[in-house]
Amino acid sequence: MDSQIIMKFKSKGIKIEKTKSRHEVFSNLFRSNPSLLGFQANPLTEKLSDLKGEDVKLT
Repeated sequence: MDSQIIMKFKSKGIKIEKTKSRHEVFSNLFRSNPSLLGFQANPLTEKLSDLKGEDVKLT
């Protein structure tokens, strides 16, 4: 799923730096604009919004 989302961002011209962890990228995007992730109905979004800076790695 992560790679599908990354490809979606690339197709929209959004660059994701290789030095950033995917968790950091996705949590920052979710906080700034959840619609970019495109899975609001997914229970994962609730978990991501609850993290708020906790150091948790998504796999």
